[in-house]
Amino acid sequence: MIALFAQSVSMTAQVAGRIEFPYRADYEDQLVLPVGDKGLVVQSFAKDTKDGKRYFKTAYYSTAMKYVGADSMLIDKGMYYYSNVVENGVLYTVLREKDGSFMVVAFNAATRKCNVTDGEYTRKGSMRNLVITNGSVVFSSTQKKTDRIGIIDLKTGHCNFADIHFPKVKDKDIFILENTVIDNVIYALVRTGDDVQLVRVDKQGKVLGTDNLTADIAERIVSASVSKAGGRFFVTGTYSKVKKGGSEGIFFSELKNNRFNNIKFYNFLDLKNFTEYMSGRKQAKVERRKAKAEKAGKEYALDYLMASHRIMTDGKDYFYLGEAYYPVYRTTMVGNMVMSTFAGYAYTHAVLAKFNAAGNLLWDECFPMDPRTLPMYVKRFVSASMKGNNVNLLFADKNRLVSKLFRNADGKVIQDRTSEMIETGNDEEDVKKMRYSNSQYWYGDNFLVYGTQVVKNSKTGERRKVFAITKYTIR
Repeated sequence: MIALFAQSVSMTAQVAGRIEFPYRADYEDQLVLPVGDKGLVVQSFAKDTKDGKRYFKTAYYSTAMKYVGADSMLIDKGMYYYSNVVENGVLYTVLREKDGSFMVVAFNAATRKCNVTDGEYTRKGSMRNLVITNGSVVFSSTQKKTDRIGIIDLKTGHCNFADIHFPKVKDKDIFILENTVIDNVIYALVRTGDDVQLVRVDKQGKVLGTDNLTADIAERIVSASVSKAGGRFFVTGTYSKVKKGGSEGIFFSELKNNRFNNIKFYNFLDLKNFTEYMSGRKQAKVERRKAKAEKAGKEYALDYLMASHRIMTDGKDYFYLGEAYYPVYRTTMVGNMVMSTFAGYAYTHAVLAKFNAAGNLLWDECFPMDPRTLPMYVKRFVSASMKGNNVNLLFADKNRLVSKLFRNADGKVIQDRTSEMIETGNDEEDVKKMRYSNSQYWYGDNFLVYGTQVVKNSKTGERRKVFAITKYTIR
C-alpha cells in the first residue's frame, strides 16, 4: 500500500513570485525568456516611434522575480521577434525585418549588458533550425529554390554560406531537415528526393563530406536529428513506409563512420499505451483495423507528426522523447468562398523510450499531454532530465503542472505528481479572465505561467487588466 501511494501523489504548486505590467503601458509585445537558474529576461517593444525608430528593452529579473536592471536600444520600427537561444547563461534574441536585415541581441546575465550583431540576409530567404554556439549563429535556409547553410560570425556580422547541391538531383527537391553543431562541425540532415544525406560543413562554409544514409533502407525518413551522448553519435526521429504524409513510427540508430549502424524501426502502434489518450471508441476502432491488417499479412499504421528531443544517456543506455502533434485549421466564410487558416499545432501525447546502443527497444511509456496553447511553430513543451539514473519529466498540462519520474530499469512511473495552477499569490485577488496564456519550464521544479489577465480585488471590487508573469514552485 505504501508503494502504491508513493507512485501517485498530489503536489502543490506554490506562487513563488509575480511580475505585472499595466496593459496600457509604454511597452508592448512582451517576450518572456527564462535563462535557467541565472534568472529571467522580459523583452518588449516601445509603442511610440520616432524617425522610423523605437526602443527595444531588455529587463532582467532574479530567480526570486526581483527586478535587477534593464538595457534599452533603438531599433528600426519594422523589426520583429524571430527566435531566441540560450547558451552558457547568455540569451541570444534574433530580430528581423521584412527586407531580410537582422539583429542578434546577446544579453549576458553576468554583466547585465546587451551586445548587438547586425547583418543582412535576402528578403526571399528563410531562416530555420537556428543554433548558436561558440560565437556563431548557424541556420538552414531556402533562397531562390536553393537550400543552404548560413554561418554568422557574432563579432563581425559576416555570413558564410554553404549551398547544398547534389548531382542528378534538382535543387527544388533538396531540403535541409535539421542541422546541429557538434564539436565545432555542422551536421545537416538533407532530404534529396527519396533519400536523406548527411552533410558535414565547417564554420567557414566548406562542405567536408556527404554520405547517403538511406540508400540501403526502404523506409522514408520524415524527421531526424543527430545527437552525441556518451562519446557516441546517434540519429533519431520518425519514419514512414509511404512517400507522403506524416510519420508511422520512430527509429533509432548509431551513427558510425557517417553511416547508420544497427538502425531499428518501431511502429507507433507497437509502443505501449500509444493510443491511451484516445477515447475508448477510437481505441477499439484502431485495434480492429490493426487486427484486420495483420490477418491479411499487412501492417496497419497511424499518421503522426512528432517533435523529437535530443537523446539523453545514463552512461550505458539511451532515452528518446517525442511529443505527438497535428496542425489545426479554422475555416471561415468570405462571401461565397470558404477560407482555411492555420491556427497552430495541437499536442496529444508524448513517448519516452529506452534503447541500448544496438538500437533494441528496452521499454517505452506513453502519456497524454494537452497544453493550453496552440503554438504557431513546432514547440517542445516537456522538460526532460536525468534524476540520478531515472528520467524526470516536467510539463504544463491545461491548468495543471505535472511531474513524472520514470524508473530506469523498467520505465515504471515511480512518482507522478500533479497540481492545479493558482493564478495569483494574493488571497484577496482572483483572475477573472486570462487571455493569450502560455506556460513553460524554467529551472529545477519551477514553471512560468504568463499572459493577459483581468484581476479583481474581492474586498475593493477594483479590476485591472495586466500582462502578468507568475512563478510556480512544485512542492
